[in-house]
Amino acid sequence: MLQLNAMLRDQGLLVGLSSFTIIMGLAIFIGLIIVAIGNEIAPKSEYNAEKLAPYACGEPLQPRRIRVNVENFFIYAVYFMIFDILGFVLVTTLARPANLLLPLFYAGVSLVSIVILNAKWRL
Repeated sequence: MLQLNAMLRDQGLLVGLSSFTIIMGLAIFIGLIIVAIGNEIAPKSEYNAEKLAPYACGEPLQPRRIRVNVENFFIYAVYFMIFDILGFVLVTTLARPANLLLPLFYAGVSLVSIVILNAKWRL
C-alpha cells in the first residue's frame, strides 16, 4: 500500500512537471512566432551614417569628456559601507536578546563616524 501511494505521488509530480514543460514550450513557441511575424511585417529601413548618428535636438553632439567627481562617489561609498555594516550588526546581534548593549555600541560608533565624515567633508 505504501509503495502504491509513493508511486501515485511520483506520477503526480511527473504529470505536473510535464504539463509545466508543455506550457513553457508552447509559450516560447508562440513568442517566437510573434517576433517572426513582427520582423516580416515591420517596414525595412536603410542604414546610413546619418541614421546611426546620435540625435540631440537637431544639433550635432560634440564629443567631450565627462568628468567624474570621485570624491562624491567616495563619500556615498563610505556612507553605504557604514549603514550596510550597521544593519548587518544590528540584525545579527538583536537575534540574541541577551546582548542589548552591543547594538547600541555599534550604533554609537556609526553615528560618531558619520559626524566625523560630515565635519571633514564640509571644510
